[in-house]
Parts: sequence; structure tokens; C-alpha cells
Amino acid sequence: MLFSVKISRATLTVMKGFLSLVLILGILLAGQPATFALAADTTAPDIDNVEITDVSDTSVTITWTTDENADSLVNYGLKPDYGIVRIPVAERTSHSITLDDLEPGRVYYFRVVSADTDGNQGISADYRVQTSGVPQTGDGENVGQDRAQGDGQGTLAGDGDNKRPETQIATESQIDSETTHKIIEKINEITNPEQLKEILNETLKAIEGITEDLTIVGPPTVIPETTTAIIRWTTDREASSEVLFSPRRGFDGTNYAYSQKSTQGNTTEHEIQLIGLNPFTEYDFKVVSTDTYNITGESRNYTFQTKATAPDIRNLRVLKVEENSATLAWDTNVPAKALVEYQDQTTGAQNSVGRPTLSTTHQMRLADLTLGTRYVAFVTAENSGGDRVRSQPIQFITVRDIAPPIITNVTNESTLFPGGESRIQTIIEWDTDEEASCLMTYQEGVAGGTEPYTIEKEQISYTLNHVEVVVDFAPATAYQFYITCTDESGNDIRSENFVLFTPIQEKNIIDLIIEQFESAFGWVKNV
Repeated sequence: MLFSVKISRATLTVMKGFLSLVLILGILLAGQPATFALAADTTAPDIDNVEITDVSDTSVTITWTTDENADSLVNYGLKPDYGIVRIPVAERTSHSITLDDLEPGRVYYFRVVSADTDGNQGISADYRVQTSGVPQTGDGENVGQDRAQGDGQGTLAGDGDNKRPETQIATESQIDSETTHKIIEKINEITNPEQLKEILNETLKAIEGITEDLTIVGPPTVIPETTTAIIRWTTDREASSEVLFSPRRGFDGTNYAYSQKSTQGNTTEHEIQLIGLNPFTEYDFKVVSTDTYNITGESRNYTFQTKATAPDIRNLRVLKVEENSATLAWDTNVPAKALVEYQDQTTGAQNSVGRPTLSTTHQMRLADLTLGTRYVAFVTAENSGGDRVRSQPIQFITVRDIAPPIITNVTNESTLFPGGESRIQTIIEWDTDEEASCLMTYQEGVAGGTEPYTIEKEQISYTLNHVEVVVDFAPATAYQFYITCTDESGNDIRSENFVLFTPIQEKNIIDLIIEQFESAFGWVKNV
């Protein structure tokens, strides 16, 4: 599969382009003649159809064509000062060279060179390709003709240093410091703002034309914490450091909510610490760097997630100790899962009990313990991000049960079933911290207007969850009730008094019609 390549400008230094432009200005303004070294009147091969194929982790294949037989050469390297691979025989018009032993995930620069049998060189524009990825392309034009007039040798030596064509060397040698000063003096003599503006615009165009895109090398690295994150990345030349970021929730893909910049100046190794982040939150971000010539490079969008707040175990206590069980209670600062590990200090036997739901208040009953035995227990709390903390040990000794059950979570709900004689159904529920047998007692009114009535059980059963269904309540009436519970050791407890109100009976359409007639015609009630 072939990848298309966009041609880039020649990778030269910025000053070289500026001085070339200044030389032209000097010739125009000062009228001074300039001497150019002219190459022989020969034609270099015309290089076309430069393409990149077979990009892998460690190699790329580059192909191109020439309009006449020529040899094949590729200058390449991790920076614009290229290395060289060459097929020295000038016998083909279709060329292909594979660059091997490359580094995965790295951006390589290259240009292709072909020379005919007379030594006339054609040199392509500069290109870039990233191994194991879609090749990045340049934006220049084919400059083979401009570089063609050489001495018949390779454009690069074996160590990667450029051997520039003679015309280029001759041109640059004529621009010495004395000439530069003279040109500056001529520019200072210009008083027409439009002329100065035109010179400035042309200078800026020259600088932009010879400066390649700024490259972010590889993906950034992220070290997230609970409320901060360190972002690191590398650029191919010194530039500024900026990170644009936004919480993923509500992010539209383009407009980042926040930006943080570095004040440490330009560098190739960038690091910014993002602060004020929310725990356990996904963020989108990209990195941006701008060099001294205002050329900006930016990465694609990446994501990271901050760590969840570590749980903190607080107020760990033994709530209750019985003959063969114990109840522990504690709190956590964030919702967390619960795990209790406990050990018999006499036999060394270990056991554990846990609850996978997230909560900030915790209570756990350890069952099947041995009477008169010392135990040590540890509580582990795990937050939503998987971070765990472990408590200090807590000890207790099982003793004969003298503590009554603890009654909690008392609720009631009444339902009205309409009909000729409306019926009320009331469901009352509650829990105990240990298995117990419970009875409910109620009476009508909140001031004790009737005698209390206890709902007896046909069979005694011990359980942790209790429910009582009452169908004898009247509509639109207040009742008070309490609960008594007894555990298997005979310890009993009576709850506080609770009050409930049954719903008001609703009238059907027949009742409403009759009431209307009764109010209008007194005789209707005798019907």
C-alpha cells in the first residue's frame, strides 16, 4: 500500500535563508555587482513520484522515478543532517531503497538523490516519515534542478555532513559581514513605510519557507495523582511548553476548558504539572509547543484518569461481643468496600468476611466464633479506584452473651384498598444486629386511648430481618406501636414508641352523587 507524501521546504538554517534574501536586497538597493559560480551547462535528472511504502517498526521503503537513467541515493537521519544509503550504478529510471535498522515510533528525515552517468545530480525536496505509523509529509517543492549542479559526488558524506553544491557555496561566500552592514545601512536610508513593509513581508516569507514544521516526538507521558498530573513530552527543537486539558464529561472535542504553561523558557524536554484536578476523573488533553519563529506543533488528543481519593478508616470499634460472634463498626471518608480479616489467637485459624458495596458507614458481624477466645481483626477499605488501606489491629474476647439485640431500620407503609368496605393493610419492617425473636405491640391513638394489643406468634423463630403485616387498622387513624426482641441467650430489649397514620378513605363517584342530592333534596336520604 502506498502512502502519499506532501513535499516540504529544504531543511536549511534560518539565517541562511535570511542572508540569501538580504543579498538580493543588497544587489537591488546598492547596485553592486555579484559574482556567481556557474556550473557546467548540463541537465540533472528530474526526480518525480517520491513515495513511501512498507512502513514497519524498523524500516521504510522509498521509491521514485527519474526521466533518465541515474543512480539511487537516500539521505536520511533522525535530524535534518542526514545519513546516506546509495546504489551507485546509474542504470535505472525507477528507484527503490529500503532503510533498515530504524528505531520504532521515531520521525526520520530523508531526501532522495539521483545522478546520471555524467555526474549531474538531481535532489528531491525534504520529507519526513514516522516508523510504525502514517508518514508525515512536508510542504515544499521539488528542488532537484536547484541542487543539480554538483561535482558528480554524493551530496552527503558517510558521517552525515552535507556537501553542498558549488553554486550554493559560492553564493554564500560573497555575503560577508561588510556586505551585510552595507545592506543594513541602505535599508536604514529608506523612508517610505510601504517599501519597508514590503521588505519585512518578503523576509518573513523567506524565514517561513526554509523552516520545517515543529514536531512532537512520540506520545506524551502522564503520571497522574489524585489532584495533579505530570505531563512530559519531547520536541525536535527548543520550544515553549503548554498543555490544554478538560474534564472528559462535557468536552466537545475541540474547546479545552483549561490551559497551563511553563515559565522556564524554551526547551526540547518539556514537563508541566497540572494542578487542581478532581480525583478519579477522566481528562482529555493535548500538548502544544511554539518555537522562537512562532512555528507551533501540537499533539493529537490524549486522555488520562486521576487517582481516586485514598480511603481513611475512622472510629473503628467493637460494637458488640457475644458468645460466638462479634460486631465491628467503622466509618470511611469516601465510599469504600469493606473487608474484615480476623484470627483466633489460640489456634491461629484465619477467616474473613466482606461487603462489595460502596458506603461510608460500615458494620460487620463476625460469626461462628468460639466462646472465651481472644481474636484480632483488621479492617481493609477499598475505594472505587481500587486503592486499599488497612486499619490497625483491634482485639476482643468472646464472652457469654449478656447484651440484648439492637433494633434498627424501623419502617412502615400503609395501603388503602377501596371497595364497599375499605380495608387498610400496613407493613412494618425492622432489623436486629443478631438473630432474635420479636413481637409488635400497638394501640389506637397517640395518647393511649385504647388498650395495647400484642400480635402473638404461632412459632418462635430467630432472624435478623423482621416484618409484620396488620390488616385491622381503620382509615384516617393514628396508631402508636413498639417492638420487643429477645435473642437466643434470653437478652431482651424494647424499642421506643413509633407513630403511624393510616390513609383517608376516598369516596367513589356514587357516594359523591348521593351527597349532592342529599344536600339539595332532603327526601333522598329516605329512599
